[in-house]
Amino acid sequence: MHIDEIKKAVAIQLEDVQKGKYTASDIFKKYTRSRRYIGSKDRRKMSELFWGVIRSKAHLDFLLPDASFMEKIDLFESKAFLKEEEKLPLWVQCECPSWLFSHFDTPEELKAQLEEAPVILRANGKGEYGNRDALLLELKKKEGLEAEKTPRSPFGIKLKKRVNLSAVSLYKEGKIEVQDEASQLVCLDLEVKKDETFLDMCAGAGGKALFVSSLLGKTGHIAAYDISSRSLEELKRRALRAKATNITAIDTLPKNTVFDTVYVDAPCSGTGVWRRNPDSKWNLTPDQFDTLIKTQQELLQKAIPYVKPHGKLAYITCSLTRTENQKQIDLFLEKNPNFKKIKEKTYSPLTTQTDGFFFTLLEKEN
Repeated sequence: MHIDEIKKAVAIQLEDVQKGKYTASDIFKKYTRSRRYIGSKDRRKMSELFWGVIRSKAHLDFLLPDASFMEKIDLFESKAFLKEEEKLPLWVQCECPSWLFSHFDTPEELKAQLEEAPVILRANGKGEYGNRDALLLELKKKEGLEAEKTPRSPFGIKLKKRVNLSAVSLYKEGKIEVQDEASQLVCLDLEVKKDETFLDMCAGAGGKALFVSSLLGKTGHIAAYDISSRSLEELKRRALRAKATNITAIDTLPKNTVFDTVYVDAPCSGTGVWRRNPDSKWNLTPDQFDTLIKTQQELLQKAIPYVKPHGKLAYITCSLTRTENQKQIDLFLEKNPNFKKIKEKTYSPLTTQTDGFFFTLLEKEN
C-alpha cells in the first residue's frame, strides 16, 4: 500500500474511535482482520500511526483543534509538535484530560504511562511458582518465543514481542494466562492460605480469581460474583481451560455466608492501565467519574457482612487517582471503626514499571 492509502485507512479508523462505540483495539482488529490483503509491513505502519495519534491526542488536538485526522496524522508523523513541548500546558504534555489532571499526585506518574505496555503472562503450570522456569524453556523451544522472568512476581513472564496467543499451545492448554505483573502482585498481597474461602465481589472475566485458585491449589473455594452474565461465561471458560475446580461463578450474592477474605476489585477510572488502553481516558466524563466514586463506596459497604470476624477485606483498583484510592479507604475506616488497615500498596509504571494498581488489606475486628 502507498503511504497515502495507509493514512486514509488510519483516518477512517480514528473516526470510528472518536464515536466512542467500540474500543480502539477492537476497531483496529476488525479493520485489519477483514482486510487480509494488507501485508505485515503495511500493517505495522498502520499500527504505528493509529496508536501514535491516539497516544498523542492531547498534543494534536491542542495544536490543531479544528484539523482533520489526515492533518493530525501528518503532524504526528513529522514529530514537529514535540519541538514546542515545554511551552504546552502540563496536562497536554502528560496526555491527560484537563479536568482529571488534578486527581494525580505527580505529572511524572502520567508521563510514565505514555509508552506502550509489554505483554505479561502468568505461569500456571504444576509446580513451584507455576513451573515458570520450565515454561520459559517451553516457550522458546516449542513456540519459538523469546521471554524472560518479571522482576517482582515470581509467577510472571514477559514476552519480548507481541504474538497471537490464541495460536500458542501453552495458552490453549491453560499453562499460561495473560495477567500484568501488578495484577499478579495484588493477588499475592492477599496472603492466600490453603483451605481459605474467598468472595470475589467484582469477578469480571476472572483474572484474579484464577490466580487465587492457583494459589489455593486443590483446596479452599472462591465464590466469583459479577452482574455481567457475559463476564461470568468467560470466567467459566477460562476456569475450565486452567483446570480451576475450586471456583464457582455466581450472579447472586449468597445469603448468611461469611468468608475468610472478601476482595473488591472495584470498577474504576482505569487510569492505571492507560498504557494498554490509551483511548479510554478520552471516553471518561466527570459525571462517570463521580458515579464510579459512589459505586466504589457502595461496594465496600456491601462487602462488610460477608467478612467473618477477624477476616480480611481487600480493596483493589487499577487506578492511580487519590480520590479512588486512599480517600476511599480513609472514608471507609471513618465509617467502620471495626476495621483496621493491615497493608497498603501502590504499583505504577513509574515506580514499579507495571500497570497502575492500588491495594489495601483490612481486617475485621470483633
